[in-house]
Amino acid sequence: MDVEGKIELIKEEPLEEIITEPELREVLETNTKPKHYIGLEISGMPHIGHLLFAGKKINDFAKAGIETQILLADWHTVANNKLGGDWEKIKQVSKFYRDLFSLFCPKARIVLGSDLYPQTKNYWETLIQVSRRTTMARATRMLVIEGRSEKESLHVSQYIYPIMQTTDIWALDVDLPHAGMDQRRVHVFAKEVFKEMRMKKIVPLHHHLMPSLVEPPQFKADMPKEEQVAALKMSKSKPGSFISVLATESEVKDTMNKAWCPEGVVENNPVLLLDKYVVLPMLGELRVERKAEHGGDVDYTSYEQLENDYHAKKLHPLDLKAATASSLSDILKPVTQKLGGQRLSLSKLLAS
Repeated sequence: MDVEGKIELIKEEPLEEIITEPELREVLETNTKPKHYIGLEISGMPHIGHLLFAGKKINDFAKAGIETQILLADWHTVANNKLGGDWEKIKQVSKFYRDLFSLFCPKARIVLGSDLYPQTKNYWETLIQVSRRTTMARATRMLVIEGRSEKESLHVSQYIYPIMQTTDIWALDVDLPHAGMDQRRVHVFAKEVFKEMRMKKIVPLHHHLMPSLVEPPQFKADMPKEEQVAALKMSKSKPGSFISVLATESEVKDTMNKAWCPEGVVENNPVLLLDKYVVLPMLGELRVERKAEHGGDVDYTSYEQLENDYHAKKLHPLDLKAATASSLSDILKPVTQKLGGQRLSLSKLLAS
């Protein structure tokens, strides 16, 4: 595959931003095997945003000849006070994450933070050098976009979190750090610090975040884009906003039936966005089955046509939801068939 083909594959949905495309081109022209990485905090049962948005892009990068890496950030989980800081629980949930992403992203190298740090010479020395270049104000701003408020009481360990993310990029010898748009500030910081410390040039890549399925909040006009993006994303802390990677067909259908999807409304419509960023790119079509008196069956292969029909009220919300739920269940089927047996034990573990 030539450089142009690689760039087009990298830019496919749901990728939203490259910092910057000329620098990406330079990497691809001068490095036959650039290294990618994405870090995943072990914060509980993953939802489809973790798997289908991040996982889809990981697979795209692998097809483009990029060496993909997934860091299971177990120490970050402790630093962020997730899972009660219970190391045994974190280890067990990390195993599920490994099984899940090994299945969905078979070409990715999967690394545990607890393995990486002892094996990386000068990791902690580098972390201190990075922290020397970080003000408390900037560390706070990087934390805010990860779902926290500036007024929230933060622990010292949480301030270390973005410093560790930056040091992880160095430890894994990464060229292309990858995350959702909510991690943008961390990656911009890392890019600047790497330049100051005369380390390798990095090109951050950010994918669109899976939208929450509940009604979106109203934003103040001056609210920064990164904070709006974080507020709109699917989250396990918001009931009804997410779909678990191990959801049954009936659970997917029930959640989709309750999703915010006003007739004719296309802006920030989470059901349409699922079709745009997941269903159409992964399946190639959205099949809507309807009675003849309601217009009959229709296959959408173009998001523009789907959006236009919905906006014109030629497609009813219930028909859109049913079609999207069925398609998502088809995409999740290999995961639920292979790993569904872990659902009960994992749920009990997370509830304990």
